[in-house]
Amino acid sequence: MEYIKLKDITEEKIKEIVNILKLGGVIITPTDTVYGIIADSLNEDAIKKIYDLKNRKYTNPMSVVASDINMISKVTKSITDIEKTVIEKFLPGPLTIIFEKNETIPEIVTAGKATIRDKNTRR
Repeated sequence: MEYIKLKDITEEKIKEIVNILKLGGVIITPTDTVYGIIADSLNEDAIKKIYDLKNRKYTNPMSVVASDINMISKVTKSITDIEKTVIEKFLPGPLTIIFEKNETIPEIVTAGKATIRDKNTRR
């Protein structure tokens, strides 16, 4: 385990963190309200690690964090014009929207539900 202060983050450390996520690892990071446990939402094994770390029931769906509308469009079936307007107005920022998920999101993320909560946080 390694602790990195955000003020000390370098481009090299960011690459290392991205690599950890790509390999199915998890990261703990501060958000605007709480510390979050982060993993690749498309990697079922990585998501299982979060459930296990938190002793979270597999019937309790998770949120997915996305930085922009392009990321959101990769995991949802569709985005309405109204949703696009809201996303463009409020991102980046604290915003939660519930979308119908597409097939790229593993069932474990949504606890078998057809929807996904897309949670965006201010950085």
